[in-house]
Amino acid sequence: MVSRVQEFLIRRLLWAVPVLALVSIIVFGLVRMVPGDPAVVMLGADADPERLEAVRRELGLNKPLPIQYLDYITAVLQGDLGRSYITDQQVSDAVASRIPTTLFVTFAGFTVSLLVAIPAGTLSAIKRGTKWDSVGLTFGLLGVSIPNFWLGIVLLLLFGVNLDWLPVAGYVSPLERPLDGLRYLILPGITLGTAMAAIVTRMLRSELLEELHEEYLDAVRMKGVSEPEVLVHAMKNAFIPVITVIGMQFGYLLGGSIVIEVVFSIPGMGRLLIGAISSRDYITLQGVVLVYTTFFVTVNLLVDTTYFYLNPKLRGEQ
Repeated sequence: MVSRVQEFLIRRLLWAVPVLALVSIIVFGLVRMVPGDPAVVMLGADADPERLEAVRRELGLNKPLPIQYLDYITAVLQGDLGRSYITDQQVSDAVASRIPTTLFVTFAGFTVSLLVAIPAGTLSAIKRGTKWDSVGLTFGLLGVSIPNFWLGIVLLLLFGVNLDWLPVAGYVSPLERPLDGLRYLILPGITLGTAMAAIVTRMLRSELLEELHEEYLDAVRMKGVSEPEVLVHAMKNAFIPVITVIGMQFGYLLGGSIVIEVVFSIPGMGRLLIGAISSRDYITLQGVVLVYTTFFVTVNLLVDTTYFYLNPKLRGEQ
């Protein structure tokens, strides 16, 4: 058992390394294809040519691209994501200060999605063909069809402006002021989690319907087990493939938080990324994208590990 777990984790880790390396190469190359000279952005178009050249040497822009990449990746492996030439701040410090905000927004969307999807998917399956099932299917369709930025604006106007129930924009850390922090996370959480809730609802409904018609549940019923207990048995097996979808969607929530942070003026990594793009701060851009990718790969690794433990077939058990 231990050897199979170790073998599984080693394979997944070996898969993650080339993915991160490839992403770093692609991002490094793409940002340097963007028109514009970083030295000119820093000093202005009327700057002295000698000063421009000095800045290029300082940033290493006068070196061949392969050498620039090797210098960059060597620094990254040492925990140095570079220094922004716009704000003169270490990118690692800027990212570290904004990661908690982005994670709180992401977890808010994740929590909302599960609170909606699990009851909705279960009810839709056990009430198949009824109005409850129709509501679940309709939600599953609309949830993935409505753009989250549009939904965010509608919720903001309705609950923030017209009804004045919730804050319009901004952010308060739940660690500092828990109640105010939760109020600021409600609308972003609903906006971010709706699409995931719709996907998980449809997936759970499909898996649970299939599981409820398995023969082993008939044997369980013949033993006199109540229907709620039968449902618990079915849910355990139905959740095995759903866990994978949930984990994948958590990774996508991290990316979706970029738009949400802009809509609700939340100072997270998404706002940092958008600011880096608009100011052509490619050092910050590289760092933020690499951090996002690392999070995504890590989540996938955790999901695969969880799936390995939940699925006895992968562990060689029957």
